[in-house]
Amino acid sequence: MAPTTLERLAILDAVASAGTIAGAARSLGYTPSAVSQQLATLEQEARTALVERSNRGVSLTAAGQLLAQRGGEILDGVRSAFDDIDTAANRARTPLVVAAFPTAIVEILLPLRARLAATIDLSIVDAESEHALHAVSTRSADGALIDGYAHQLRPALGNLDRTAVRTESIRMVTRPDRLHDTFAAYADAEWVIAGPASPIGHALRQLCHDTGFVPRVIAETDDHRITFDVIRACGAVSLLPELALADLPDDLVVVDRVAVPIERRIEFVTRRSLSAHRAIVTLVEALEEDQPSSPAVVG
Repeated sequence: MAPTTLERLAILDAVASAGTIAGAARSLGYTPSAVSQQLATLEQEARTALVERSNRGVSLTAAGQLLAQRGGEILDGVRSAFDDIDTAANRARTPLVVAAFPTAIVEILLPLRARLAATIDLSIVDAESEHALHAVSTRSADGALIDGYAHQLRPALGNLDRTAVRTESIRMVTRPDRLHDTFAAYADAEWVIAGPASPIGHALRQLCHDTGFVPRVIAETDDHRITFDVIRACGAVSLLPELALADLPDDLVVVDRVAVPIERRIEFVTRRSLSAHRAIVTLVEALEEDQPSSPAVVG
């Protein structure tokens, strides 16, 4: 087999991510014709078909999937080598792109960005967990902070490495005049809960169901600031992860007397081929050392 080029491996990787020739061309800044020509050359070098074309786009053959995976590892390896050379020569900070959900950006990544600024040039992408995973898989991000709950079995992440960086409790939040001693005592309360498609929205609905009631939801939102406003205005109740309580208003309270049997696990995910990258290792070590602050609680 004739040797290929990194450019052709990158083109195959882009086609695998985009699912169309046109999409790969846009992401690379090429014309669709140039992408098709390079793919054809790569297939000649591999002496087998790498993609199958249809009206819906292109899909990789088994050989194409294998070459895309191995090619991606090579691309990450070359990128890591050049980053290491720059680091050794003290020429530049290592660029990293990390996707994360909003509260993780504010409470975890931004403080770390300042602490690691001497060696890492950290760029941040706002993305909920599933979109963040996709960004890592498609190489638009080097890593991601994702969340998950104990009741969920997250599917296998293929060639991605996962590192648990924090486990945080879920806390009940309400107004001081709405305090009760048990979770079941809030069966008749008005609730603010994230939508059922979100991890925490699903988890909390399941908890209410297991306790024997269907929550009377008056607002669905993933934004904890809106949640605070609804609680304040209506005397509603909600369950929120600890990260969201960093800016809990003074006129709302965390109900410490009610234990919520749910925890949120926050993980850092990166491609396996980047897991030994010096900047990734530094970031993961900093994430593991970072400790959450405890929210104020009452009664």
